Amino acid sequence: MRSLLFSFGLSLTLLACAPWQRGESTVFDETVPTDIPTDIPTDIPTDISDLRAARWHLLRAIEGQTLDQAQRSQEDLDRAFRILADLDEHDTPTDTTEAASLGVAIEKAYLDLLPHLEHFSDDSPLVLLLEGLSEETIEDLPPDAAPLVRIHQLSRRCDIPIDANARVAASIHFFQTRGRQTFSTWMRRSGRFNSLINDILRRENLPTDLFYLAMIESGFNPKAYSRARAVGLWQFMAHTGQMVGLDRTHWVDERRDPIKSTVGAARHLQDLFRHFSDWRLALAAYNSGTGRVTRAIAKAGTRDFWQLELPRETKNYVPLFMAAAIIAKEPQLFGFELEEFEAAFAYEEVTLPKKWPYVDLVAAAKILDIKYAALRDLNPELRQAITPPGAPPYRLRVPPDKGALFLEKYARLPSAQKAAVYQYEVQYGDNISSIAKAFGINTRTIAAANSLKNPNLIRPKQILYIPAAPGIELSASKGRDQTKRTYTVRPGDSLDRIAHQNGVRLRDLMRWNKLDKTLIRPGQKLVLWKLQPRRPAPTVSDGKGRKIYTVQPGDTLWDLARRFKISVNDLQASNGLNNAIIKPGQQLAIVDKSVYTVVQGDTLYSIARKFGREPNEIARQNNISPSSTLLAGTTLQIPK
Repeated sequence: MRSLLFSFGLSLTLLACAPWQRGESTVFDETVPTDIPTDIPTDIPTDISDLRAARWHLLRAIEGQTLDQAQRSQEDLDRAFRILADLDEHDTPTDTTEAASLGVAIEKAYLDLLPHLEHFSDDSPLVLLLEGLSEETIEDLPPDAAPLVRIHQLSRRCDIPIDANARVAASIHFFQTRGRQTFSTWMRRSGRFNSLINDILRRENLPTDLFYLAMIESGFNPKAYSRARAVGLWQFMAHTGQMVGLDRTHWVDERRDPIKSTVGAARHLQDLFRHFSDWRLALAAYNSGTGRVTRAIAKAGTRDFWQLELPRETKNYVPLFMAAAIIAKEPQLFGFELEEFEAAFAYEEVTLPKKWPYVDLVAAAKILDIKYAALRDLNPELRQAITPPGAPPYRLRVPPDKGALFLEKYARLPSAQKAAVYQYEVQYGDNISSIAKAFGINTRTIAAANSLKNPNLIRPKQILYIPAAPGIELSASKGRDQTKRTYTVRPGDSLDRIAHQNGVRLRDLMRWNKLDKTLIRPGQKLVLWKLQPRRPAPTVSDGKGRKIYTVQPGDTLWDLARRFKISVNDLQASNGLNNAIIKPGQQLAIVDKSVYTVVQGDTLYSIARKFGREPNEIARQNNISPSSTLLAGTTLQIPK
């Protein structure tokens, strides 16, 4: 099982990922297998990250569902969604196809779990809410029924059409029951963006009740993310965001910025309303696309939204929006307690001086005496720990009345306390691969950081920004001995040639000498650290046919598995490790075959499931009967 957890080549069958447009009906042809072993560790190993961590939570969720642990499964699926959102938010290098497939599988598992959930999470993706709403019973109500009368009365206070019908009434009931916790959280969060969004809607001459569209799209969470890779308050996909002028680069994703994305959404909604002249149809098109709604109108021969043949998601989307707008007018009438709203989104914007190529957000947060996360929350469009380097000067948001103080203090901050973004001047004979190799990073990072549409087309004297985090040079000396020497620059020398000739990375050479540009002059003294790899610690025999290895500083389980040509799973099993954490000085048994030591309560069947093998295979390997009673302390060989 552990090999499933620690490998991208997971045998879990994932769903095919086809291009998904907003509002298209979701069809799942494949299924996630239910015969998942139940020996998954309780705590996620600390060295698992990125997509593997999301997959780990997905597996635990599937396991929890088979054990009727719906709440635990829900928590794991929520966590898996958040990991995917974080990877996208910070432009973490990932396999986008793998991420998309994993997103589909997580959503599929969540949809399977829906019938067993008592309530939805605060940040449940919209598609789950719309699917949950489908389970509501739609009753035929007489015109004078209390729910319809209440809707009709409150709709007079709305500046957008609200229909008093059974589908809207069912949507209100959904928020009062399974969606109660979710809606309460949304109402509390609404205070943060109320003034901001409503001011923009008024400025664009739009109904202010469109405020509640952002509520059902994202729950007023700027970090909201869907498996279709729609993000932000208004859940723009990349191509739609680009269409309304929202930029997405290595440095920023303006879909996540509450101000810029609201302006983009307002103009998109204006276009939709001009096209349809009906807010019901415009909202349906926001969800499923202009073409789909137009085709539905032509097929039905009517412009009545309630009579159109649209995807179930879109049919639920419009009444859910109407329900949110109605409840928000008088929450107490619908059984919601009035909670204190979150503080409004408040900030001061400062234009960074031209002489600053960028600002390190970690250093800026310390100067402002706020948490790094708080500064990121004010600037959610930023995808890196620094502002976009170069021109034009970036406008950074800081807490109110802190702008002047920030500019003054940051100007006096030593460069050693800031992140490094090197400015490299391309030389004759350079190509993107040679530059990436010199700095010890991948070509994708350089191409993304400089918005290179064709990384193969760079020219001499072109300036490239090379990002590197503070302290990155430490990775070059991990597990090595160092000797320091000085090099005197000679005429004709270049920094990358010196680095190449001395077998060091260019970014390390620049860090050692506190250089942010590759310009050097003859006679200049440069510090060089000579790095010599240490020999791996030898193994010793324990007299039982096993080799014993003592863990050295810098070792990882993955490195040792490759060094000794065995699998990580076998290395873990041989040493009874529940995760991949090892420490210097720890002794590990190195065996060619998996060896397992029986503990009290083990059976041949439970051990077989632990290793993904058949009980008869293990019995034959160890010359025992499949029905044998296993004594604690017995060692068994596990066939590969």
